[in-house]
Amino acid sequence: MKKLKFLVAAELIACTSIGGYIVAAEDVYELNPVVVTAERTEKKNLEIPAAVQVITAKEIKEQGYTSVADALGHTVDVAAYSYTSDGDDLGGSQSRFYIRGFDKGTLVLVNGAPINIMNYSSTSGVPIDAVEKIEVIKGPSSVLYGAEAMGGVVNIITKKGGEDKTTAKVTYGNYTNGYQVSTSGEKYFISFNRDNFDRFNNPSTIFPKSKYGWENDKGHRTNLFTSINLTDKLTFDWMRFSSNKNRWAKEVKDGKKTGKIYTGSTGLYNYNDVKNTMDLIYNDEESHFKSIMAFNNRRLDSTNTKFNKDGSVKSKARGTNYNVYNFNFNNQKTWYLNDGKDSLTAGLDYKYEHYKSLNGEDHIGRSNYGLFASYSHEFNDRMTGIFGAREFVNQSNGWDKSNKKFLPQVQFLYKLSDDWSLYTNVGESFDMPAINSKYYSSKLKNWNIKPQSGWTYEFGTKYITGKDSLKIDVFHMDIKDKFEWVHESELIDGGADNINVQVNGGDFKNTGLEVEYEHIINSNWRYSLGASISNPKMKDYNSDVWRQSEARLQGSASLSYEEGKFYGGLNYFLISDRQDSHYTRDGSIAKNTKGWDHKTPNSSLLNAVFSYAPNKEQAVTLNLYNLLDRKNPINDSENVDLPFHWTVSYSYSF
Repeated sequence: MKKLKFLVAAELIACTSIGGYIVAAEDVYELNPVVVTAERTEKKNLEIPAAVQVITAKEIKEQGYTSVADALGHTVDVAAYSYTSDGDDLGGSQSRFYIRGFDKGTLVLVNGAPINIMNYSSTSGVPIDAVEKIEVIKGPSSVLYGAEAMGGVVNIITKKGGEDKTTAKVTYGNYTNGYQVSTSGEKYFISFNRDNFDRFNNPSTIFPKSKYGWENDKGHRTNLFTSINLTDKLTFDWMRFSSNKNRWAKEVKDGKKTGKIYTGSTGLYNYNDVKNTMDLIYNDEESHFKSIMAFNNRRLDSTNTKFNKDGSVKSKARGTNYNVYNFNFNNQKTWYLNDGKDSLTAGLDYKYEHYKSLNGEDHIGRSNYGLFASYSHEFNDRMTGIFGAREFVNQSNGWDKSNKKFLPQVQFLYKLSDDWSLYTNVGESFDMPAINSKYYSSKLKNWNIKPQSGWTYEFGTKYITGKDSLKIDVFHMDIKDKFEWVHESELIDGGADNINVQVNGGDFKNTGLEVEYEHIINSNWRYSLGASISNPKMKDYNSDVWRQSEARLQGSASLSYEEGKFYGGLNYFLISDRQDSHYTRDGSIAKNTKGWDHKTPNSSLLNAVFSYAPNKEQAVTLNLYNLLDRKNPINDSENVDLPFHWTVSYSYSF
């Protein structure tokens, strides 16, 4: 069967030699795009002293990415970490992104407005069909963007009003199906998505060796996105995301599921998840002033049902349940000096976070303030320096102590020619502990967590022409007081082994090399290559032992062909030399038993996409995922990605 699948896929790939895809004027590839995130002002990639990658709507379509998490997970030195094969949150186990192997260090923005909740960089509420482009800025960005931007920043820029058009899209596959409707006018863009997921058995390579294994039941998610241009300077955005998921624990004997419900500590988890994200953005381009107000809310309701051996309900209790929100307010203004050669960008921001447990009356709030400035000076036609600083203040709330932090950053860019530049980037960054950190344990008293902070040093070069883009950078990260999860039993006598508590662990270090190359062969053919080699490591809690904390090697390759009405593309992504598995081979938690005994297996993913557009109104797309039919672990708990699967979609615009 596997051979048949692969032969079918190979035949389809071969057919691309006689096909292509309609390329509209706005869809032409741009190897040196304008980027707004890196310096809060518009600059070409070649002129930015930082590692930058831009994922356009065209690339999202042609690579067959099914979600923002999917697109980011195929980016060099960016790891998408989740507990489900679709990249969504699974109750309190939230998805997030590692940039350069660093957890809890990626800030996600939508149109410049932050959407992180409880320090998690989840993008599950952002519909992929509403994305215009994604800007990924690697390296320290806390000076401009405050906390949580230690590894980098992801800015998701959505589609806006303009062309009068309505598009309906239906998708069908052997694992997922759904539909999407979007409409746009001069001053608005509205999109609605509904996705349905089929049952997925055996989502872990380790759990079958224990007493039970997880089985994800059928589920669904909906996304509503609205963007309205209230005036030529004022925009309102609203995203609403909801999902329902069931997760069964099935009995395992002799390494195989019996089909019976596990009657131990758990049987069925049900999750109802609702997110709302709203922002109001005022952008006066003439006076170079921008103001953003953003509100993020997530409500999670979950239940844990235990069963008797005869299948009857033994007990039903609330699981992880909370209502959390944050409010963000940012103002910035840019002044252009010295006949436009220099610029000064300065601003202030405020963030309020509030967490409430729905299992009791406990709640807590926290206020953060920031003042920042960045000055860009052109020494001559070739040399530019950027000097930035931020003053951060966190008010004590009875749990987190008050904190003050001064953050500097220095960047230099030297243009060897119109197509070639060198840069260096040195900056300090930090991150506050999660607002809900005090609720991980009811037994810990006066447990205070310090912010994590540290320095990143980077040197790189960019060579970009009309047909070639080569980007190479070398970096070193040195972080203190890295957040780490440990078991309650490791902190206090009588603590539980199954309760995880966030603490300040040891130091984190990573030194690495990133290389990206993209080449447009001709009007039909295009390919890209990327690789990162690094050594992410950190000290274990309360010890001097250094352990590998993420994968050391990532690689990517893509090839596409387009002409006329047809398009064909092939992309490959590899994650290799990964960290120790969270579980031993017998299914026990490694840290509490005999210790780590194996590494997380490598992940090797090959996908293909084919599209036919008979006219500008219609398009048919075939996506083939995991052509090699591998059991790819998506995290160090060894939850596996989907096997070979496919989708067919049809869209019609009018």
